[in-house]
Amino acid sequence: MHLVLIVVVIGLIYFIQERLYRKYWKRGLRTSLCFSKEYMECGEEAELIEEIENDKTLPLPVFHFKFSVDRALRFEDMENSVVTDCYHRNEVFSILGHQRIRRSLTFRSSERGHFRVESVNVMVRDFFMSRLFAFTSREDVGIYVFPEKINADRIASLTRGRIGEIAARRSLIEDPLSFRGLRDYQSMDPYRSINWKQSARTGEWKVNLYDATQDAEVRILLNLDTDSMIRADKLLEESISLASTLARIYLAKKERVMVWTNGLTEEGNKLQAPGLGSELSHGITIDKYLTVIRKSEGKDVFLSRLDAELTSMNRSTLYLIISPYYKEDLLQRMDRLLAEGAAVLGVVPYYSSLGFDARRSYLTGWEVSDYAE
Repeated sequence: MHLVLIVVVIGLIYFIQERLYRKYWKRGLRTSLCFSKEYMECGEEAELIEEIENDKTLPLPVFHFKFSVDRALRFEDMENSVVTDCYHRNEVFSILGHQRIRRSLTFRSSERGHFRVESVNVMVRDFFMSRLFAFTSREDVGIYVFPEKINADRIASLTRGRIGEIAARRSLIEDPLSFRGLRDYQSMDPYRSINWKQSARTGEWKVNLYDATQDAEVRILLNLDTDSMIRADKLLEESISLASTLARIYLAKKERVMVWTNGLTEEGNKLQAPGLGSELSHGITIDKYLTVIRKSEGKDVFLSRLDAELTSMNRSTLYLIISPYYKEDLLQRMDRLLAEGAAVLGVVPYYSSLGFDARRSYLTGWEVSDYAE
């Protein structure tokens, strides 16, 4: 008799709790997942923050919190996780009524990219572990991991040499709208600089003084097509890092900078290039643009861009053309930019085992460790 009573009581308890969990398990249950930063530099630390709140009296004895993210994000805590093509995390909690749990998972990124967590799978079991209740939460959170910046000592070899000479030359270009004053005429002054009205008034030749041009700008044009059968990913990644690093250097000098590339997203979509900017915050915009690149439109698109630049260039522009590809069709367009009075520097990332052929004085090589290493 007692055994029958115990079975009945247990059955009743099971039935009641099963009905309670079926009806109320999701009530007051809130989950969220977010990154501690919107963006980070490659190699920096950041956190992925999990938060679960059970705002009801009914406890959740077994609660699973599952998500996946790109394995380029390397987490310190590998417990409850599996790494395959992605990093899969399965957190298991026991949550009391009216309790909130918050956990932070520290990670570093090993490579550039825009990494997202699009959804979280939530699973809950009742006290008897007999019923499973589940739903999917749409989180859609992401973090930008910016291109790796190149070592300051190494990049200085570029900025001290040819670029330094070009920068000095550009600083001599005067802006006719930035009048600064008058001085006496000297034999090397062009006649167009003479201020005829002031010369007539004083009886001596006077010439106008102007500040350096305010239209000076740096255009970084990045070609991501090597036109080569050799594995190109390392060359292209170095090219993107060069563009990102040089943009930051010139922005730090208050230069007006723009970056354009023939890169595409993973889905093959074209990217909207950021315009000119001189604030340090413009570097973040540029890095976001470079971060999502995964493919290339091809060299023909890049050559067309150079043709367009030839129709709208001005003498105060410095063209930094970064391209692992440097055959004659590209070089001839760079020749024309130079002939029209623009300042031009071509930076050619190349594999150390293949070498670099400096076919023009404005070309400089950028050695990348051997692709076979």
